[in-house]
Amino acid sequence: MKLPDFSRPALRASMLGAVALLVTSTAFAHAHLSSSEPAANAEVAAPSEVTIHFTEPLEPAFSKIALADTSGKAAVATESQVDKDDARVMHLPLPQLSAGRYAVHWIAVATDGHRSQGDFAFIVK
Repeated sequence: MKLPDFSRPALRASMLGAVALLVTSTAFAHAHLSSSEPAANAEVAAPSEVTIHFTEPLEPAFSKIALADTSGKAAVATESQVDKDDARVMHLPLPQLSAGRYAVHWIAVATDGHRSQGDFAFIVK
């Protein structure tokens, strides 16, 4: 098997371009939701918190979770927090929730400054 000749300028330039593209796409990634507890559209017993896992570390000062009840009113007075041990995880402690549908709205600002947001709902039995 013959190995590529990396001394050729064209091959060397294309390899450097590929590495630069990989580094650039990784450095400017947005924090996207990878999973949550409760999961989207789940029917659950009243949870004690909402936990969301993201694909990138979060900037705590600008990332948050909000919870609204069926009427659209805020269901929680406490603030969410980014996990101290894993900056890709955010928690929202919950009071005892009544049965009903709840909407979760999240805003995630990655440590590189890119902002993403989303919504999902769950039902308390």
